[in-house]
Amino acid sequence: MRSRAGKGYCLLFACVACGGVLLFLVLGPTRVAILAMTALRHPPQVFVVDPASARTNAKDSGVTNTLYGFTPFPYDDTLTALKRTHDFIVPNSTLYALHFDDGIPWREALADAPFPDRIRREWNDMAKAIPKGHIVYLAFAPLDTDRKSLAPATGNEKRLPLPAELRDAPLDDPKVKRAYLNYARRAVRLFHPYYLNLGIEAGEVLSRDFDRWPRFVGLYDYVRAALKREYPRMQIGISFGLGDLRADREAKAARVLIDKCDYVGLSFYPYASAFEEVFGAPPYGNGPDSWRKPLAWVRAYTSKPIAICETGYSTQTVDIPQFGLHMPGGPEMQTAYVRDLFEISGRDHYAFVIWFLAVDYDRLYAKMPPGSDAMKLWRNIGLIDGELRAKPAWEIWQAGVAASLKRGRYR
Repeated sequence: MRSRAGKGYCLLFACVACGGVLLFLVLGPTRVAILAMTALRHPPQVFVVDPASARTNAKDSGVTNTLYGFTPFPYDDTLTALKRTHDFIVPNSTLYALHFDDGIPWREALADAPFPDRIRREWNDMAKAIPKGHIVYLAFAPLDTDRKSLAPATGNEKRLPLPAELRDAPLDDPKVKRAYLNYARRAVRLFHPYYLNLGIEAGEVLSRDFDRWPRFVGLYDYVRAALKREYPRMQIGISFGLGDLRADREAKAARVLIDKCDYVGLSFYPYASAFEEVFGAPPYGNGPDSWRKPLAWVRAYTSKPIAICETGYSTQTVDIPQFGLHMPGGPEMQTAYVRDLFEISGRDHYAFVIWFLAVDYDRLYAKMPPGSDAMKLWRNIGLIDGELRAKPAWEIWQAGVAASLKRGRYR
């Protein structure tokens, strides 16, 4: 790969902040503290499901084998880190994940004009890096890191002002719909995904700004319908934060969109219950219950194929005193989670599971400016540590993927 693409990927990783951590920076500590106190006073009720329906729902999903993969985000901003990360994930996965959460070239997409040179170069290099034989999962974020407003504009510079036509435009504005379809269509033509996520954690609109949910549904409907006409076999959906989805109001309101999805995508970090509760999600629980109970809930909630679009478990306890957050972690808990994840994904007929980071980003973290404590949240979720040594869970992951390969790939 060319050095420009390598640096672009690493900058993407730093800006994306691993699944929404920049929410802290967007909201500010005062607002986070207020939200945290509110969430603790009034934990929402979990939507009631019938546990007895889980087995039937799993069978009705139609999935015969689960795919496993990683996003290719590197642990440092060097070409060596990019290559080593790729070398770790390719032989230990059956799904290749591309996760774009760093803005959209809205101006060019709106005009259906060629994308900026930087984006074209990076996309072309990413397409060339897709390993032969791997099914592709492609995910976009039409929403900003606050998961409720329109994603920022990008181009040859990482951050640009939104085009005047889109400023303050509602999510279902015809211009937004047209631009987002043009963007998605172009990416699909290049990357040829079998699984497409039209909204990374977009389900969190439900808890962040409930009134905008119908507008996001309108955007999703428009883009999905057009792409389905062109690519009828492509599996299309969005992802929800599992913490938020379990809340009674959110679970009910989500049905209208889930009915139009080919799978239910989930973002799930069971050790980070305290972080989820900041935004009003019901607590996950303690120990193995922090993943077993939420995953049992979602299988009883829907018969759609379940897709873990991003997950992980920290091998270190994460304390962020300025936000009052304490999230226990450790290698034993990560190992137990990975072991259960393979068992549950097989039992409940998941479409795929994506472990978000293969390698701890200790080296990248060391280069971050002071005040980056929020970046600790995902720093140590890798199955390989920052010195490139395998953690105990790595062997379990490898064995699970090998067993999946023997059963054959699901298509």
